[in-house]
Amino acid sequence: MIAQGKSIAHGSVSINYITRLGKAEIVKLNHLPSDIEVQAFWAHMKAHQLLHLDKRDKGHPIKNDMIRIEISPERDDSKDWTLTQWRELLEQFVRAFDSADKSDPRFRNHKCNLANSQYLATLHRDSKSGILHMHLDCNRIDMDGNLNDDYLIGSRAVFAANQVTRERGWIQAEQRAAENREQISNDCYAVLKDMNGFDWNEYVTRLTERGYDIQLHHDNDGNVRGYSVRMGNSIYKSSLLGHSRNLMPSKIEGTWAGLHPQTTAETVKPDTETAREPARTGMEINIIRMKIGGNVCEIRIPYDVAAEIGNEIRKMETDPQSDAFSHTAKAAALLFANFINEATNFAENCGGGGTSPSSDWGRDKDEDDLEWARRCARMAHDMITTRKRTYRR
Repeated sequence: MIAQGKSIAHGSVSINYITRLGKAEIVKLNHLPSDIEVQAFWAHMKAHQLLHLDKRDKGHPIKNDMIRIEISPERDDSKDWTLTQWRELLEQFVRAFDSADKSDPRFRNHKCNLANSQYLATLHRDSKSGILHMHLDCNRIDMDGNLNDDYLIGSRAVFAANQVTRERGWIQAEQRAAENREQISNDCYAVLKDMNGFDWNEYVTRLTERGYDIQLHHDNDGNVRGYSVRMGNSIYKSSLLGHSRNLMPSKIEGTWAGLHPQTTAETVKPDTETAREPARTGMEINIIRMKIGGNVCEIRIPYDVAAEIGNEIRKMETDPQSDAFSHTAKAAALLFANFINEATNFAENCGGGGTSPSSDWGRDKDEDDLEWARRCARMAHDMITTRKRTYRR
């Protein structure tokens, strides 16, 4: 579950929004009459503020006189809920929010008493995802005339949401976000793998077909400089997806190229005794097929590794459609899978071979998949070129 909170100065506008001018379902009215029109709720709140004006600093009205909160549980956690269940969640959240000053030192001496304040809560259905969430508009002045402190109110809302999540045994927002990012990243890699060439329109269309809402961000020249992916009630920037930010606009073409090394005509039979299965990372596996000794050989490496190889090569070969790029990606995949002799012979067949790994070439024991992939890409680039030198680490 996630929650957002802020103090605002446009109370009447907010009430009109959260009630959808009387069309939204009301979850709860707290210290407000139920027999009045929607437009009158704000008038009641303002009247209460004026009643206690003398208790505040020199009788000055407060600028931000309403607290606005949005509460969004996960779809599966709130599936088929009744209004009574939503009301129970609301009251549990309010208790956690009010008690934050007793539980977290950040909010010490910053009192809130929403439970003893005028508020209304309504239920909304998101127009795109269809996920239900609650809106809460609350008077900054409680029923005793005290001010509900808005210090770090956004963080306080997150604190309350996390406490409710723990109490209900739900998955924490941070864990859910990590799982969502991994799922989105896997789907992005799968889409890139299925594309014959990189194109933003096709990329967006294919992700939309998988249930995501994609928002592209362009610069003044019309170039894509960023994008975001909406999954349910959460939005993820491209900079948070993939590995080493390799799904960002500046790297995505290299990532596509790393997933599409072109099939070459001929290499040699692999030495199966020295070949090893590449490490698994939990990501989906990219299969690279090559002709080796007249037979088709499959090299299986994780998508994120193939993408990282592509991005590393792009630092040296800027055209992902070039033969040099494709040959380097293929040689790097062979090195990653420990086909060292095969990578060397392959480089020679491609017109390179001036450089070859030294006898102590190999993966360091502390080297993770992506570090090893980047080093294989650099080595492969040296092998495909015609420079005459011996590579040593």
